[in-house]
Parts: sequence; structure tokens; C-alpha cells
Amino acid sequence: MTFLRMFVVVLCAAEALSAQSVPIQIQEIERARQLLNSTRWVDKAWGVYSAARLHQVDLQQELIQQFQSAAVLRDSPVYTDEHAYLYALFDAAIQGDITVPTTLLEPFAEHWTVPVVILAARDKGSEDLLLALRGKKSGDDAVWLAANNLLFERKSQRWYEAILSEITITHQFTVTDPGRGPGFGGGSMGGMGVDGVAAMPRDFPPIAFYILQNSAARGRVFLAQGPENIYYERTVVPTNKQVGFGKSYVILDRMEIRIGYLASLGFKPVKDTVRLFRSESYINYTTNDEFECEVNRRLATQEYEIRTLIQAIGKSGLRAPNVPLRIAPEVIDKRKKATSPLPSFVTRGIVLQ
Repeated sequence: MTFLRMFVVVLCAAEALSAQSVPIQIQEIERARQLLNSTRWVDKAWGVYSAARLHQVDLQQELIQQFQSAAVLRDSPVYTDEHAYLYALFDAAIQGDITVPTTLLEPFAEHWTVPVVILAARDKGSEDLLLALRGKKSGDDAVWLAANNLLFERKSQRWYEAILSEITITHQFTVTDPGRGPGFGGGSMGGMGVDGVAAMPRDFPPIAFYILQNSAARGRVFLAQGPENIYYERTVVPTNKQVGFGKSYVILDRMEIRIGYLASLGFKPVKDTVRLFRSESYINYTTNDEFECEVNRRLATQEYEIRTLIQAIGKSGLRAPNVPLRIAPEVIDKRKKATSPLPSFVTRGIVLQ
């Protein structure tokens, strides 16, 4: 019998034993510890696999320590034993419901963002890491959403200041001849999907990889709430087998998501808040003076409503009086009978104090 088959038989037998079978359980704990200390990556992978399933505090601590020594493997090429071992390590920590200290996760944040953000959700001291993940310019939308949702749930002050500083406020004025109404337009969020085949090196334990999704579905696990909730999905690669998988990449309107956080914090409907920060007005032109007066009136109303929202959020303890907010007006001239140019407008500052 090969080592792999022998190990699987013994592991399955151990899991089937009752809590009274202490001697066998002790043997399995010791065997898992020996595998964790092996110099072969396949053995170490089986070690973390069994450590997560034996649910012993001492083994869990040893599993956590594996992250420290494994940091040098973070850039390992795919399809190598080292890369597969990292998959096994992250999977064991996630499935074992283990909290890995943020300091041990940070070295993996560049290339292992999905399992890192899943584990960071368990550590209340992960604010710096989550702020870094949301700020990655090359990060995908799913990781960005996950990090922001987790910070939103924690009501992070630094996160709130960052969100507020990233908000762009616009007011589009469409000017038409008297008696003409507005046109119609629309927008959408898109996405794309890919299919592939995953495999691990020979004789490695069943190993899973994770993807993030922004919609609920069977088998997906809820991670964090936000304007769009975020979930994770686990795909298991059996020992010495391949598995097909599909992944959809959702393209988010990040600015709308940011506004959605403000809506939730201020207990306002998201759609109304989006319209507030992305205002649109249609004005029938009469004279330049009347047009300028109407624009300033609507900008003043928008400024007042935004200030009221920010003040409402401030009552919950989140304040950012020094974050500069400005409304950028845009004028679109749709007049057919124009005889003179329209007045121009500069950005309008919003005083939060």
C-alpha cells in the first residue's frame, strides 16, 4: 500500500472514531505533527490538511506558524509543489475556521489576495491590511469590494475618510429650447466569464482554491455586507485528478458603490443618494440671467442635501470635516435656436464643518 493510500485510510479511520478513542486520536495528532515538520512539500500539505480536520488547539497553533516559514514561497511558480502547498495551507486555515494573525498574512497580500481577504475578515486587527487591499490600483473589483465591505461593517474611521475623499460629485445641466423635454439614456454594469481546468501535483491531498463573487448562489459562503454583498466560492481539486471550473468577473461601478456606502451610513435609499451625487437637471432656456440663477439654485440645493447627509453620518461617530468635497457642474447645450453662448460655472465647494 502506498504512503498516500495508507495515510488516507488511517485519517478516515480516525475521523470515524468516537471521542472515547483517545489513544488513536493521540496517534493521529502526532502523525500530523510529524508531517508538518517534514521536508517534503507533499507531506507538509497532508500535515496541514489533517491538522485542520483534527481540530486540536496545539495543531492549529502549529498550522498558524506554518505561515511564517511559508512566506518565502509566496512567489512560487504555479504547478510546483511549493505553490500547491500554499493552496493547501490557506485552504486548511479557512476550512479549519482558524484566525491567522494579520502580520503573517501581509507577505501574501500581493499574489494571494483572495484567501488573504477571507482570512483577514476573522482578525479584528486587520484594518491596515484591508486598507492596503482596497487601495491596490491593480486589484480586481471583487477583492476591492470585499475589503471595503469588511471595513464598512467595522465602521472604520480611516476607511470612511478614504471613501469620502474618493467621491466625485457632479451635476449635469442639459439646456434645451423652450418646450422641449429631456432625452433618455442609461448605463449598465458588465462582466465576463472564463472556464478552465485545475490540477495539483501528484499525491497532494484534496486542495481547494477560492474565488469571490458578488451574488448569492448555492455553495457560496457569505463574507461581508455592503451595497453589494460579497461571497466566496470553494472549488476542490481531488487527489491526482483534474477539475473544471468557471469564474465570472463582475465589472463594478466603483463610484456608485462608494456612494452606496454613504447611503447606508446615512440611512438613505441608494438610488436617491446616487442621484444626489450624480445629479442631472434639464432646463428650458429663456435668458442667460435666468439660466445662471436656476443653475446656482439647484447647486445650492444639492450642496445642502449632501451636507445634511454627511452630518447625519457624523452622528454615528464617523466624521471627516477636513475632506474637501466639490460639485463639478457640466453644461450640455442642446439648444437648436441658440443666439449666444451659455455662462460657464466653476466647481462649488461644500463646507462640512
